[in-house]
Amino acid sequence: MPGTKTLLIVDNINSGVLQPFKDFSAGTSAPSRAGTCTISSITHSPVGMTKEWKRFLKDLEIPSRTLERSEFTSEFGSVHPLMTFPVVLIQTGTELSVLLSSDEISQCRDHHDLILLLKKRLLFE
Repeated sequence: MPGTKTLLIVDNINSGVLQPFKDFSAGTSAPSRAGTCTISSITHSPVGMTKEWKRFLKDLEIPSRTLERSEFTSEFGSVHPLMTFPVVLIQTGTELSVLLSSDEISQCRDHHDLILLLKKRLLFE
């Protein structure tokens, strides 16, 4: 459907089953150590997705998808050369628009900040 909206949460991580272990052993599981923010470092604990983040996604009025950077570029190609990751996008039909930039996401200290920012943006979407 042309007017159907989907929230695309694109993380700045590589794909692969062993990547979380590589990130952890390299000390990049937290944004402060990595120097590069990832959404999963905000929304996940060492044992998985936080209950609050999982509930937030479930209760959204629009469908959402979480993609790793490589999955996104594989599916959508190189949308814009200046797009940085992580990013939260709204997909309407074939159109993509930025809802939260990587700079805005990096300002979030935890999943509570991210949820609050997303709720505010989705109100005006």
